[in-house]
Amino acid sequence: MKIVTERAGQHEAPQILLVDDEEDILPEYQDFLELEGFESAMCSNPEEAAQIALDHPSIGLVITDLRMGKLDGASLIRRLRAMLPRGRHVEFIILTGDATSHVNDDIAHIPVFIKPADTDALVAEIRSALARTQ
Repeated sequence: MKIVTERAGQHEAPQILLVDDEEDILPEYQDFLELEGFESAMCSNPEEAAQIALDHPSIGLVITDLRMGKLDGASLIRRLRAMLPRGRHVEFIILTGDATSHVNDDIAHIPVFIKPADTDALVAEIRSALARTQ
């Protein structure tokens, strides 16, 4: 597992958990989110990401890759939803490089962005998702 929750100058708890098994791209996404004013954490192990989100109640949004080696993003979403305590709501965004991926009906309403994503649209969706967790 690789998670970074503290960054230089960070004073707020992370609002977003980035999950992708390609560790080398996570810091780039985290830097981008920081420039946009978001606090984030990152995890390269999808099997541990659900527990990380549960352990950090400030996380209201999970942005996950869809195709990952150990556990795919759809399964991660289902697992986290099943584990959430009553009254806790977490939003999801799928950020994938696989334009041919298909999501089942139970997660079909989750926004999907294809890498490289339109940054303006992604930021707008992130703001909207975080607003729904308030």
